[in-house]
Amino acid sequence: MIKFFRGSGIGPVLLLSLAALALWGQYFISPPPLADSSVGDPMPLWGLIMKALEGSPLLAVILSFVLMLTVAIVMVRFNTAIFFIPRRTYLPALLYILLYALFPGEMVLNPALPAALLILVGIWRMVSAYRVNGMTFNFFDAALLISTAGLFYAGAVWFIILVIIGVLILRSPDLREITVALVGGMLPWIVFYAVWYVTGGNLADLTGTISHNLFDPITSFNWGRTLVILLVVTGLNMLPALFSLVREMPTYKIRSRKTFELFLWMIVLSVAAYLFVPAVTVEMYAVLAIPVAFIIAGYYAFVRRLVTAEILLWLMVIMLVVSRMWP
Repeated sequence: MIKFFRGSGIGPVLLLSLAALALWGQYFISPPPLADSSVGDPMPLWGLIMKALEGSPLLAVILSFVLMLTVAIVMVRFNTAIFFIPRRTYLPALLYILLYALFPGEMVLNPALPAALLILVGIWRMVSAYRVNGMTFNFFDAALLISTAGLFYAGAVWFIILVIIGVLILRSPDLREITVALVGGMLPWIVFYAVWYVTGGNLADLTGTISHNLFDPITSFNWGRTLVILLVVTGLNMLPALFSLVREMPTYKIRSRKTFELFLWMIVLSVAAYLFVPAVTVEMYAVLAIPVAFIIAGYYAFVRRLVTAEILLWLMVIMLVVSRMWP
């Protein structure tokens, strides 16, 4: 399967599409009931989407499926444009689709999913700033996108730190670019507060909703045995990829090395937010799956011990099926 997805023909696209449909089939056949948008005080933009989809569970499944596929497609396009994995491959898309399916209860209407798309495009904008002469506004764009992601999913706000890290990694330290990035990060919130006020909304209520989503603890997640085993197997796929990345990074081209450094920081920020911010729970995996998928894909694209990697990948696929049969 790894050899097959190393290529870029029509075959991998068809199999990837079939895999996605198989993982989502149960939701298309029997859409899960939607949560009440008036309960839990979701972030403002996400609350509007939930309200619009009330009474349309199938439409919610379709929207989530399209968003997931869009993230997978943008990941492939990102690598094609920057070529930090020096091979045209659909492995990042395949791995993201598999990783996103690890928590089936969070697959439909996960607020972190649109946030993941905006964060991914923001990282693309940052990496594109490498070796641009003079001052660049790419970091303004990235901060604007990531900050907007926070209006869907509050946990995305913490990735504004990633923009500052990106400035320091990809560019010579420039106070102007850091300042512009901070302005880009504040702008969506200033505009949203202004629109909320002009349309007659209560600013105190809006601030309370945002504060609740940023800091208040939420219901703990129930970790089933099959899910724990599945996550362990997924970790077994990640560990050799991570060790290989650390060992091989000094030999990478500079832009590729800096891109993977951003992915590593993205993992650190995701894990730190999950561990130390009570409001962040397993829905964050929609964002975390992006750097994990890229790192594993980079390992699979050139691994020499193909049999071991193939066994680990198939173990993850098999456990994914088992976890659906015995959740």
